[in-house]
Amino acid sequence: MSGRSRAISCVAACVLQVMTSALAQAGPETSLLYLEPADWAKQSSAQRIALAADFMRIFCADQTMVPASLADCLDRDATNGPMFERASACVASGRR
Repeated sequence: MSGRSRAISCVAACVLQVMTSALAQAGPETSLLYLEPADWAKQSSAQRIALAADFMRIFCADQTMVPASLADCLDRDATNGPMFERASACVASGRR
């Protein structure tokens, strides 16, 4: 990995960490574990990615799917069910 790639990766990781920390301080309703599908639709793009990053950090040992891909999968998924289960299904299927 080149120095520039490492720097970009580090900056992206720092941004995601800041967004995740801000969401964690806001309360449990900002976790995919507690979020309702209707509430997902109300989140901004940045909040959706932060929620996806938080989910992956906590529940995914193999983080091969980037948080933005998980957020996109959840946006396209028409399944009516708990967000946690929908996110788990997206990650398990590797949908991008």
